Amino acid sequence: MSFPKSEPRKQLRRPAGCEDHLTRRQVAALLGFASEFKVRELERQGQLRSVRGPMRAAFYSRPDVLALRARLAHLDPERCASQAWSDADLITLLEHPGPSGEPRTALDLVVEARVSIERATQVHAFWLRQRSPEPGKASPAPLPAGETGSNGERRGQGRLSRDSLIHELRDPDPRVRQQAFERLRESR
Repeated sequence: MSFPKSEPRKQLRRPAGCEDHLTRRQVAALLGFASEFKVRELERQGQLRSVRGPMRAAFYSRPDVLALRARLAHLDPERCASQAWSDADLITLLEHPGPSGEPRTALDLVVEARVSIERATQVHAFWLRQRSPEPGKASPAPLPAGETGSNGERRGQGRLSRDSLIHELRDPDPRVRQQAFERLRESR
């Protein structure tokens, strides 16, 4: 007796502007539920909000789902202990403001996601580096040897100014690039 092959489910088409949203099935898997029913229940309780797509399919914002996952882990640590947080999920959680409306800190990651302090500080430091100030802004003052700044920067003023000049070499304005090139050549 042969069994018919099961075809993989078609990927639902997401609404415009919601390409990073998750389907109900993906949310259930991310939250560790066996079925989509609990996701519907959370939506009815007002803990999740959906965006409706074609055929009234529900799609959920990834940061909202991760914030809910953190809340559920905080309320029931045993149930969520087996689920590992990826670095990408932790960074997405950091980009989403906390319950008080303030940006999340490494301590929030430890408390909400139940990750180690070391991992939380590493992910938070990486996230802060990615949010560094835009080019062209004033660089920080030099630090004495062996000290670090508030953002963990240990490079000296010479290295920071050289890096800003190299960054200016990528500027779309040819005059800015030329001036940066000349200053970089003079500093050699």
